[in-house]
Amino acid sequence: MKAPGERRDTSKWCDFHSDHGHRTEDCITLRMEVNELLKKGHLREYLSDRARVASTTEAMTRIARTHHGDVKAICERLSKCISFASDEDKCVLAPHHDALVISLTIANSLMKRTLVDNGSSTNILFMDAYKGLGLDENALTRKSTPLVGFSGEVKQTIGEVTLPVYAGGINRQTKFLILDCATAYNAIMGRPWIHDMGAVPSTLHQTIKFPTPWGVKEIKGEQEHARSCYQTT
Repeated sequence: MKAPGERRDTSKWCDFHSDHGHRTEDCITLRMEVNELLKKGHLREYLSDRARVASTTEAMTRIARTHHGDVKAICERLSKCISFASDEDKCVLAPHHDALVISLTIANSLMKRTLVDNGSSTNILFMDAYKGLGLDENALTRKSTPLVGFSGEVKQTIGEVTLPVYAGGINRQTKFLILDCATAYNAIMGRPWIHDMGAVPSTLHQTIKFPTPWGVKEIKGEQEHARSCYQTT
């Protein structure tokens, strides 16, 4: 959080925050970040043998003063690092083989029973769900595309449409193929959307994570919907 402009001391500059108000060597946030990184095993190369045993305030201050650029770079890299911890599935109903089914905001409406499928080469919106959004069928680009299923069956789409998809503060204009057939799902988010978001889905952890300017965000799966859809399909 920045202080109001009229209260910041413009004679002092912080390289870590890229802003006026205080000096880099006096930056409390920078020292806190150094402390956290040291706890996680980073920046150890900048410590003396004695300081490695006990990360003193003096050592943290020295690192903050002379290596603030490295600290900032590591913080930015870690803020976009996507990983799954071993205890992240503690709220998941296990054991399971559930698909990843989430709720996602499509065209400003919350779309439940949305399957995240990195085995799908397209994003699919089913016709009943499209109508449920209150969108005009005339807005569709009439284009028939053959979709081949796992068992080799072929279904023809009735058109395509580009709609906004909102997730974790990110709004992406996303192209959907419209398919008119009976299904338990409302939509399938395939590789085009997953890759466009830079997302990493995990069916094991029932989570999809993706980087944003505000750090890594996540959407949790809804196992009850996943199991209901599986039984219906």
